[in-house]
Amino acid sequence: MQLFVREKVKAGVSDAPVVLMVHGGYWPGTMAFDFDYKDYSWMSSLAHAGFDVFAMDMTGYGFSSRPLMDDLRNLSEADQASLLPDPQASAHPFNLVTSDSETDDINRVVEFICELRGVDRVNLIGWSGGGIRTGTYTIRHPDKVERLVIFASSNFVSDSPSEPPAEIPGPGVAMSIQTRAVGEGERWLPNVRCDGQLEDGLIDLIWPASMATDDVGAAWGPGCLRAPGRTYWGWNAANAATITTPTLVMVGDHDRLYESNVDLFGALGAENKVFLGIHCASHFMAWEMQRHVLHRASSEWLSSGTLRGAQTGTFRADKSGEIR
Repeated sequence: MQLFVREKVKAGVSDAPVVLMVHGGYWPGTMAFDFDYKDYSWMSSLAHAGFDVFAMDMTGYGFSSRPLMDDLRNLSEADQASLLPDPQASAHPFNLVTSDSETDDINRVVEFICELRGVDRVNLIGWSGGGIRTGTYTIRHPDKVERLVIFASSNFVSDSPSEPPAEIPGPGVAMSIQTRAVGEGERWLPNVRCDGQLEDGLIDLIWPASMATDDVGAAWGPGCLRAPGRTYWGWNAANAATITTPTLVMVGDHDRLYESNVDLFGALGAENKVFLGIHCASHFMAWEMQRHVLHRASSEWLSSGTLRGAQTGTFRADKSGEIR
Protein backbone atom coordinates (compact mmCIF):
# COMPACT_ATOMS: atom_id res chain seq x y z
CA MET A 1 0.00 0.00 0.00
CA GLN A 2 1.15 3.53 -0.80
CA LEU A 3 -0.24 6.74 0.67
CA PHE A 4 0.03 10.03 -1.19
CA VAL A 5 1.04 13.09 0.85
CA ARG A 6 1.24 16.68 -0.38
CA GLU A 7 3.15 19.47 1.42
CA LYS A 8 3.07 23.27 1.26
CA VAL A 9 5.35 25.55 3.25
CA LYS A 10 6.82 29.00 2.59
CA ALA A 11 10.30 28.94 1.13
CA GLY A 12 12.94 29.52 3.76
CA VAL A 13 10.65 28.75 6.70
CA SER A 14 11.98 26.25 9.23
CA ASP A 15 10.60 24.91 12.50
CA ALA A 16 7.07 25.87 11.44
CA PRO A 17 4.09 24.33 13.28
CA VAL A 18 3.04 21.19 11.43
CA VAL A 19 -0.52 20.62 10.19
CA LEU A 20 -1.98 17.46 8.61
CA MET A 21 -5.26 17.86 6.71
CA VAL A 22 -7.54 14.83 6.24
CA HIS A 23 -10.30 14.79 3.61
CA GLY A 24 -13.80 13.34 3.61
CA GLY A 25 -15.93 10.92 1.67
CA TYR A 26 -15.27 11.46 -2.05
CA TRP A 27 -12.88 14.34 -2.73
CA PRO A 28 -9.22 13.54 -1.94
CA GLY A 29 -6.80 15.83 -0.11
CA THR A 30 -5.45 17.82 -3.04
CA MET A 31 -8.92 18.73 -4.27
CA ALA A 32 -10.42 19.25 -0.83
CA PHE A 33 -7.70 21.50 0.55
CA ASP A 34 -5.58 22.78 -2.33
CA PHE A 35 -7.99 23.80 -5.10
CA ASP A 36 -5.68 25.83 -7.31
CA TYR A 37 -7.90 28.80 -8.15
CA LYS A 38 -7.61 32.37 -6.87
CA ASP A 39 -7.47 32.25 -3.05
CA TYR A 40 -9.44 29.04 -2.57
CA SER A 41 -6.55 26.86 -1.37
CA TRP A 42 -6.85 26.29 2.38
CA MET A 43 -3.36 24.75 2.32
CA SER A 44 -1.88 27.88 0.77
CA SER A 45 -3.65 30.12 3.26
CA LEU A 46 -2.17 28.20 6.19
CA ALA A 47 1.26 28.04 4.56
CA HIS A 48 1.25 31.82 4.09
CA ALA A 49 0.30 32.11 7.77
CA GLY A 50 3.50 30.30 8.69
CA PHE A 51 2.48 26.64 8.95
CA ASP A 52 4.12 23.58 7.42
CA VAL A 53 1.02 22.03 5.85
CA PHE A 54 0.49 18.46 4.71
CA ALA A 55 -2.59 16.84 3.12
CA MET A 56 -2.97 13.10 2.63
CA ASP A 57 -5.09 10.82 0.50
CA MET A 58 -6.59 7.97 2.50
CA THR A 59 -6.54 4.43 1.13
CA GLY A 60 -9.00 4.26 -1.78
CA TYR A 61 -8.79 7.95 -2.72
CA GLY A 62 -6.90 10.24 -5.07
CA PHE A 63 -3.33 9.19 -5.67
CA SER A 64 -3.11 6.60 -2.88
CA SER A 65 -3.51 2.86 -3.46
CA ARG A 66 -7.02 1.71 -4.43
CA PRO A 67 -7.07 -2.07 -3.95
CA LEU A 68 -10.01 -3.89 -5.62
CA MET A 69 -11.38 -0.57 -6.89
CA ASP A 70 -10.62 -0.87 -10.62
CA ASP A 71 -13.15 -3.71 -10.99
CA LEU A 72 -16.72 -2.59 -11.69
CA ARG A 73 -17.99 -5.82 -10.12
CA ASN A 74 -16.88 -4.49 -6.75
CA LEU A 75 -19.65 -1.87 -6.86
CA SER A 76 -23.12 -2.51 -5.49
CA GLU A 77 -25.55 -3.91 -8.03
CA ALA A 78 -27.37 -0.56 -8.02
CA ASP A 79 -24.18 1.31 -8.86
CA GLN A 80 -23.27 -1.31 -11.46
CA ALA A 81 -26.66 -0.84 -13.11
CA SER A 82 -25.78 2.76 -13.92
CA LEU A 83 -22.62 1.65 -15.74
CA LEU A 84 -23.10 -1.94 -16.93
CA PRO A 85 -25.82 -3.60 -19.04
CA ASP A 86 -25.67 -6.77 -16.91
CA PRO A 87 -25.02 -6.09 -13.18
CA GLN A 88 -23.55 -8.96 -11.18
CA ALA A 89 -23.28 -9.86 -7.53
CA SER A 90 -20.32 -8.08 -5.99
CA ALA A 91 -17.03 -9.91 -6.46
CA HIS A 92 -15.90 -8.78 -2.99
CA PRO A 93 -18.98 -8.57 -0.71
CA PHE A 94 -17.19 -6.74 2.09
CA ASN A 95 -16.31 -3.16 2.92
CA LEU A 96 -12.74 -2.23 2.07
CA VAL A 97 -11.66 -0.11 5.06
CA THR A 98 -12.48 0.18 8.77
CA SER A 99 -12.00 2.57 11.65
CA ASP A 100 -8.87 0.58 12.50
CA SER A 101 -7.35 0.66 9.02
CA GLU A 102 -8.04 4.38 8.59
CA THR A 103 -6.46 5.15 11.95
CA ASP A 104 -3.46 3.15 10.74
CA ASP A 105 -3.34 5.23 7.53
CA ILE A 106 -3.23 8.49 9.49
CA ASN A 107 -0.75 7.12 12.02
CA ARG A 108 1.69 6.07 9.30
CA VAL A 109 1.59 9.59 7.84
CA VAL A 110 1.88 11.23 11.27
CA GLU A 111 4.92 9.10 12.07
CA PHE A 112 6.45 10.00 8.70
CA ILE A 113 5.89 13.73 9.27
CA CYS A 114 7.19 13.61 12.85
CA GLU A 115 10.38 11.93 11.70
CA LEU A 116 10.74 14.25 8.70
CA ARG A 117 10.29 17.44 10.73
CA GLY A 118 11.70 16.32 14.10
CA VAL A 119 8.48 16.90 16.06
CA ASP A 120 6.51 14.78 18.55
CA ARG A 121 3.03 16.05 17.69
CA VAL A 122 1.06 17.43 14.77
CA ASN A 123 -2.06 19.55 14.43
CA LEU A 124 -4.98 17.89 12.63
CA ILE A 125 -7.76 19.27 10.42
CA GLY A 126 -10.57 17.00 9.26
CA TRP A 127 -13.41 17.86 6.87
CA SER A 128 -16.59 15.74 6.71
CA GLY A 129 -15.43 12.10 6.77
CA GLY A 130 -12.11 13.58 7.83
CA GLY A 131 -13.89 14.56 11.05
CA ILE A 132 -14.54 10.99 12.12
CA ARG A 133 -11.06 10.03 10.87
CA THR A 134 -9.16 12.69 12.81
CA GLY A 135 -11.48 12.43 15.80
CA THR A 136 -11.05 8.67 16.03
CA TYR A 137 -7.30 9.10 15.60
CA THR A 138 -7.16 11.66 18.42
CA ILE A 139 -9.10 9.32 20.73
CA ARG A 140 -6.57 6.57 20.08
CA HIS A 141 -3.39 8.67 19.87
CA PRO A 142 -3.90 11.78 22.04
CA ASP A 143 -0.16 12.03 22.66
CA LYS A 144 0.46 12.73 18.96
CA VAL A 145 -2.06 15.57 18.46
CA GLU A 146 -1.39 19.17 19.51
CA ARG A 147 -4.66 20.76 18.43
CA LEU A 148 -7.67 19.54 16.44
CA VAL A 149 -9.93 21.32 13.95
CA ILE A 150 -13.11 19.54 12.83
CA PHE A 151 -15.05 21.04 9.92
CA ALA A 152 -18.53 19.52 9.48
CA SER A 153 -17.78 16.02 10.70
CA SER A 154 -19.88 13.20 9.30
CA ASN A 155 -20.83 9.97 11.08
CA PHE A 156 -21.11 11.34 14.62
CA VAL A 157 -24.00 9.56 16.35
CA SER A 158 -24.20 10.08 20.10
CA ASP A 159 -25.37 6.59 20.99
CA SER A 160 -23.67 4.55 18.25
CA PRO A 161 -21.62 1.46 19.24
CA SER A 162 -18.16 1.90 20.74
CA GLU A 163 -17.02 -1.59 19.79
CA PRO A 164 -16.46 -2.98 16.29
CA PRO A 165 -19.06 -5.33 14.83
CA ALA A 166 -18.51 -9.05 15.26
CA GLU A 167 -17.72 -9.46 11.57
CA ILE A 168 -14.70 -7.62 10.20
CA PRO A 169 -14.51 -6.64 7.42
CA GLY A 170 -18.17 -5.71 7.46
CA PRO A 171 -20.44 -7.04 4.73
CA GLY A 172 -20.97 -4.56 1.92
CA VAL A 173 -19.00 -3.55 -1.17
CA ALA A 174 -15.41 -2.56 -1.80
CA MET A 175 -16.41 0.83 -3.23
CA SER A 176 -19.13 3.28 -4.10
CA ILE A 177 -19.32 6.05 -6.70
CA GLN A 178 -20.62 9.60 -6.85
CA THR A 179 -21.50 11.36 -10.07
CA ARG A 180 -21.61 15.09 -10.69
CA ALA A 181 -25.41 14.95 -10.75
CA VAL A 182 -25.45 13.63 -7.18
CA GLY A 183 -22.48 15.54 -5.76
CA GLU A 184 -23.56 18.92 -7.08
CA GLY A 185 -27.22 18.50 -7.93
CA GLU A 186 -28.30 16.73 -4.75
CA ARG A 187 -25.67 17.42 -2.09
CA TRP A 188 -24.39 20.93 -2.84
CA LEU A 189 -26.53 23.26 -4.92
CA PRO A 190 -29.79 22.78 -2.93
CA ASN A 191 -27.90 24.24 0.05
CA VAL A 192 -26.65 27.33 -1.76
CA ARG A 193 -29.22 29.75 -0.33
CA CYS A 194 -27.51 33.15 -0.07
CA ASP A 195 -26.64 35.71 -2.71
CA GLY A 196 -22.96 35.40 -3.49
CA GLN A 197 -22.51 32.15 -1.56
CA LEU A 198 -21.09 30.47 -4.66
CA GLU A 199 -18.95 32.38 -7.16
CA ASP A 200 -20.40 32.51 -10.69
CA GLY A 201 -18.82 29.86 -12.90
CA LEU A 202 -16.98 28.10 -10.09
CA ILE A 203 -19.18 25.02 -10.26
CA ASP A 204 -17.90 24.33 -13.77
CA LEU A 205 -14.29 24.37 -12.54
CA ILE A 206 -14.74 22.04 -9.59
CA TRP A 207 -15.80 18.90 -11.45
CA PRO A 208 -13.01 18.82 -14.09
CA ALA A 209 -10.46 19.39 -11.32
CA SER A 210 -12.06 16.56 -9.35
CA MET A 211 -11.90 14.20 -12.32
CA ALA A 212 -8.18 14.89 -12.63
CA THR A 213 -7.73 13.07 -9.30
CA ASP A 214 -9.39 9.86 -10.54
CA ASP A 215 -8.54 8.78 -14.09
CA VAL A 216 -10.34 5.46 -13.75
CA GLY A 217 -13.56 6.90 -12.34
CA ALA A 218 -13.46 9.68 -14.95
CA ALA A 219 -13.82 7.01 -17.67
CA TRP A 220 -16.84 5.29 -16.11
CA GLY A 221 -20.18 6.43 -17.53
CA PRO A 222 -20.53 10.21 -17.26
CA GLY A 223 -17.51 10.29 -14.95
CA CYS A 224 -17.56 9.62 -11.22
CA LEU A 225 -15.52 9.80 -8.03
CA ARG A 226 -14.79 6.51 -6.27
CA ALA A 227 -14.63 5.88 -2.52
CA PRO A 228 -14.01 2.71 -0.49
CA GLY A 229 -16.75 0.95 1.42
CA ARG A 230 -16.28 1.66 5.14
CA THR A 231 -17.01 -0.11 8.42
CA TYR A 232 -17.03 2.48 11.20
CA TRP A 233 -17.62 2.48 14.93
CA GLY A 234 -16.80 4.52 18.01
CA TRP A 235 -17.52 8.10 16.87
CA ASN A 236 -20.03 8.71 19.65
CA ALA A 237 -20.61 10.75 22.79
CA ALA A 238 -18.84 8.33 25.13
CA ASN A 239 -15.62 8.37 23.13
CA ALA A 240 -15.77 12.08 22.27
CA ALA A 241 -15.85 12.70 26.03
CA THR A 242 -12.34 11.24 26.24
CA ILE A 243 -10.92 13.89 23.87
CA THR A 244 -9.04 16.46 25.93
CA THR A 245 -7.10 17.89 22.98
CA PRO A 246 -8.03 21.56 22.30
CA THR A 247 -10.68 21.32 19.58
CA LEU A 248 -12.38 23.78 17.23
CA VAL A 249 -15.63 22.60 15.59
CA MET A 250 -16.88 24.58 12.56
CA VAL A 251 -20.00 24.00 10.45
CA GLY A 252 -22.15 25.98 8.02
CA ASP A 253 -25.77 26.92 8.75
CA HIS A 254 -26.94 25.21 5.55
CA ASP A 255 -25.18 21.92 6.25
CA ARG A 256 -27.40 18.91 7.02
CA LEU A 257 -24.72 17.90 9.57
CA TYR A 258 -25.18 21.07 11.63
CA GLU A 259 -27.09 19.48 14.51
CA SER A 260 -24.83 16.44 14.78
CA ASN A 261 -21.83 18.78 15.01
CA VAL A 262 -23.57 20.69 17.80
CA ASP A 263 -23.98 17.33 19.56
CA LEU A 264 -20.33 16.49 18.93
CA PHE A 265 -19.18 19.79 20.41
CA GLY A 266 -21.30 19.24 23.50
CA ALA A 267 -19.87 15.75 23.99
CA LEU A 268 -16.19 16.72 23.70
CA GLY A 269 -14.29 16.34 26.96
CA ALA A 270 -11.81 19.12 26.18
CA GLU A 271 -11.87 22.14 28.48
CA ASN A 272 -10.38 24.17 25.63
CA LYS A 273 -13.07 23.88 22.93
CA VAL A 274 -14.89 26.32 20.65
CA PHE A 275 -17.88 25.96 18.32
CA LEU A 276 -18.23 28.21 15.26
CA GLY A 277 -21.48 28.26 13.28
CA ILE A 278 -21.12 30.03 9.92
CA HIS A 279 -23.96 31.81 8.12
CA CYS A 280 -24.49 31.44 4.35
CA ALA A 281 -22.37 28.28 4.11
CA SER A 282 -22.97 24.67 3.13
CA HIS A 283 -21.05 21.43 3.56
CA PHE A 284 -18.82 22.61 0.69
CA MET A 285 -17.87 25.91 2.33
CA ALA A 286 -14.23 25.39 1.37
CA TRP A 287 -15.30 26.29 -2.19
CA GLU A 288 -17.70 29.09 -1.21
CA MET A 289 -17.44 32.73 -0.15
CA GLN A 290 -17.13 31.83 3.54
CA ARG A 291 -13.92 29.88 2.93
CA HIS A 292 -12.09 32.88 4.40
CA VAL A 293 -13.74 32.18 7.74
CA LEU A 294 -12.37 28.63 7.68
CA HIS A 295 -8.91 29.93 6.80
CA ARG A 296 -8.80 32.63 9.48
CA ALA A 297 -10.41 30.66 12.28
CA SER A 298 -8.26 27.58 11.77
CA SER A 299 -5.11 29.69 11.57
CA GLU A 300 -5.81 31.39 14.90
CA TRP A 301 -6.81 28.14 16.58
CA LEU A 302 -3.73 26.27 15.43
CA SER A 303 -1.49 29.18 16.43
CA SER A 304 -2.85 29.88 19.89
CA GLY A 305 -5.75 27.57 20.76
CA THR A 306 -8.16 30.50 20.68
CA LEU A 307 -10.87 32.05 18.54
CA ARG A 308 -11.01 35.82 18.85
CA GLY A 309 -8.85 35.38 21.92
CA ALA A 310 -11.21 32.93 23.66
CA GLN A 311 -10.28 29.37 24.58
CA THR A 312 -13.88 28.24 24.97
CA GLY A 313 -17.35 29.27 23.85
CA THR A 314 -19.84 29.36 21.01
CA PHE A 315 -19.40 31.81 18.14
CA ARG A 316 -21.22 32.86 14.98
CA ALA A 317 -19.87 34.21 11.70
CA ASP A 318 -22.32 36.43 9.81
CA LYS A 319 -22.65 36.75 6.04
CA SER A 320 -19.80 39.24 5.90
CA GLY A 321 -17.55 36.80 7.75
CA GLU A 322 -17.43 38.75 11.00
CA ILE A 323 -17.12 36.42 13.99
CA ARG A 324 -18.91 37.28 17.23
